[in-house]
Amino acid sequence: MAGELLLALDLGTTVVRARLYGPDGRPRGAAQRTLPVAFPAPGRVEQDPEVLYRHARDVLCAALVDARAQAQDVAALGIATQRATALAWHAHSGKALAPALGWQDQREAARLLELRAQGLVIGTQPSLAKFLWWLEEEPAVRAAARAGTLRLGTPDVWLGQRLSGGALHATDPGQAGCTGLYDPGAGDWAQGFLDLLGIDAAWLPEIVPTASRLGETAADRFGGPIVLAARAGDQQASAFAAGLKCAGEAKLTLGTAAMVERHTGASPLAPSPGTVPLPLWRLPDEGESYCLEGHVTAAGAALEWCVRLGLARDVPALAERAASVRGSAGVVCVPAFQGLGTPYAAEGARGLIGGLTRGSGAAELARSVFEGVAQRCIDVWEALDPDDPEIRADGGLARSDLMLQLLADYSGRPVRRAREIEGTAAGAAALAARAIGLEPAEPERAAADTADRFQPAIGADERGALRSRWAAHVRHGVLAAAATRERSRGPGARGRSGGASTRSAEGRLGPGG
Repeated sequence: MAGELLLALDLGTTVVRARLYGPDGRPRGAAQRTLPVAFPAPGRVEQDPEVLYRHARDVLCAALVDARAQAQDVAALGIATQRATALAWHAHSGKALAPALGWQDQREAARLLELRAQGLVIGTQPSLAKFLWWLEEEPAVRAAARAGTLRLGTPDVWLGQRLSGGALHATDPGQAGCTGLYDPGAGDWAQGFLDLLGIDAAWLPEIVPTASRLGETAADRFGGPIVLAARAGDQQASAFAAGLKCAGEAKLTLGTAAMVERHTGASPLAPSPGTVPLPLWRLPDEGESYCLEGHVTAAGAALEWCVRLGLARDVPALAERAASVRGSAGVVCVPAFQGLGTPYAAEGARGLIGGLTRGSGAAELARSVFEGVAQRCIDVWEALDPDDPEIRADGGLARSDLMLQLLADYSGRPVRRAREIEGTAAGAAALAARAIGLEPAEPERAAADTADRFQPAIGADERGALRSRWAAHVRHGVLAAAATRERSRGPGARGRSGGASTRSAEGRLGPGG
């Protein structure tokens, strides 16, 4: 077993996981911990940088223990993380200068509206929005900027810096794209944009290939050094695990949010409404690949909301309750808890529950939320219009048979559940294998294998009617209400309230999630 194992870290928004894979691509050890998220005020999302690091280190250690392995048994470590979440720290001490601002944080929305009026289209999700807020509002960040000791980055950069004992300050094109500051033509930071916004390139990490042997963890982290061989955004890593190789192929990841990535080849495509062009990865001997991304802002988050309401003890129990009825009996839920993503780009939209009667019960309400999430996922899939004859699905919510059956019914095409549900970790391991020259990349193949396929169970006429009714609920309910709220605020009110427009553009190259 010496030196043959591949270690992967998947740091999401609410959970951090570690997986240890054997040379056959099968999991040998695993561990996970919940990540706390704070919501100190409406529109504000924060996490503790030290907790992100400690929990990541702890699950990596626990996965080694679970596999009865040691550092010397590991050939390489791949890291995949939530994207666009922003961190700031001191270059010399490595100490965080402020709480991490989550990718969903919208505190800079009012300022971004002012910049849009000046022709600079920046969304709230890219890391850039958080960087700008810090430089205006956070004294410790401003002081470090003046002293030349500021470092900015996404979670992959922070973890690389801490795990290496301060030796590394690097990211890959996929993560760089989610900052909103990446220039795909140059393959580097957009210097003109940095100059315009007053951001020093020295604060930002070096952009390196997604799969490359860059350094090692400090020896005291795991009882010996481990090669740091890959870094990627969570969606890019899961796309690699799903086997997206050619332009036109796509996959769906069902997590806290839901994301669809469509491979677009060696260059970015112009976005359609609510979609964002992003780098997928930069691989040895292959150059850079790109994708077009669409998103549902609340997928698993909508189900967790139901759990918090007391409809069930957890999401699996909620799925059982929802599956106990054949339909929602007219109850409809549009899960726009944090706006509507693709294809509407309506950040100001809010959720809707309708069709309630005295006969509506917990099961019907739970069912309506599952149906609403599935409908939104198909909205995104249709907007991206991939070539795939079936939908490839991974992520925690892909464990739900009900969700995958609804996706098949609403799309009219088969839905394939990946054998390795946690495709992000499998992709990180596969990228690490690629970096150190291990062929074939077994975790990649194992993750792309299928465990289950779900076939449509309704006909075209019923499907068309369901999709038409859904579109009417979104158009006449959610979007119309959002437009009314905007009008009622009056001229200039959006800037004062910090609210977002109902037709928002994303950052230059990407959201987070």
